[in-house]
Amino acid sequence: MTVKIDIISGFLGAGKTTMIKKLLDEDVLGGRIAIIENEFGEISIDSNRLEESGVEIKSISSGCICCTLSGDFQLAIKELIKEHKPNRIIIEPTGLGKLSDIISTINMTKKTEDIEVDMAMTIVDVLEFEDFIEVFGDFFKDQIQYANAIALSKAQLTDESRVNNVINSIRDINTDAAIIAFPWNELEAKDILDAAKLNKRNKHIYALDNCDDEHNHAYHDHVHDHNHEEYSVNASFDYCSFETMKTYSEEELVSVLNSLSNSKHGKVLRAKGSLLNDDKKWVDFDFTPSNYEVKVGKIKTIGQVTVIGIDLNKDSIRNLFN
Repeated sequence: MTVKIDIISGFLGAGKTTMIKKLLDEDVLGGRIAIIENEFGEISIDSNRLEESGVEIKSISSGCICCTLSGDFQLAIKELIKEHKPNRIIIEPTGLGKLSDIISTINMTKKTEDIEVDMAMTIVDVLEFEDFIEVFGDFFKDQIQYANAIALSKAQLTDESRVNNVINSIRDINTDAAIIAFPWNELEAKDILDAAKLNKRNKHIYALDNCDDEHNHAYHDHVHDHNHEEYSVNASFDYCSFETMKTYSEEELVSVLNSLSNSKHGKVLRAKGSLLNDDKKWVDFDFTPSNYEVKVGKIKTIGQVTVIGIDLNKDSIRNLFN
């Protein structure tokens, strides 16, 4: 039986894990589901957040499955199929992964495994769209170009003119993909899935799926050789991860998150984690340059923080949290 592969892609902090949780919690994907979670950092925060969904999760950390961990990625698919026999595998790549690279790596795996890409969805953060497309250019556009469904996140936090401008820009890059622009919390997961399946195969995915072996080989060599510095003129992506049992008042945590935008910490693109508040309750936080959110979390055994960005000052970031 063919195992269906769903890719939930998107740049740092766009809302990939939130989308996966919604699809799982509302049980629209059927039974026997497994997840491959790829995180840029040493601490698997998103995997921990998905564990409560009760599905099998295989984590690949400290790199990107489209390049340095491509072999690990293929092995993870094979192991999941052999050990758990899923009907469907959901892949959440790091926000620094090219969607075209991930699809091509899956196509390489198809030589030995009966799998097919069922959905390639990209989550686009409306608040960060203009800055990210300017700074990261073709790398950012790749995640849009090769999607057959594009879901806008945080559209409810801005005005309709800005949302429409983002939609028009997306259409300049991808004329075929289904766009989900309505706030997710007002939609049922089935509505999202039905919209996403309207165009299961755009022409770019078809081209990747039907390239010859010689092209695949040359492409795969590229996957192993490239590094993320190509994404912008001077970009060097880095991360800072640590564990802590420090407690924070609401005011302290808000102050920390606001301070992450200070250039003395480097260019912080994403921060996420789970921390104890001063009432000894766990809270989850998510930060992107234009927005942050703090909400009640599940019980954890230790506090965890991951910060991702460019030219990070790790000492100042640790001092900020401690």
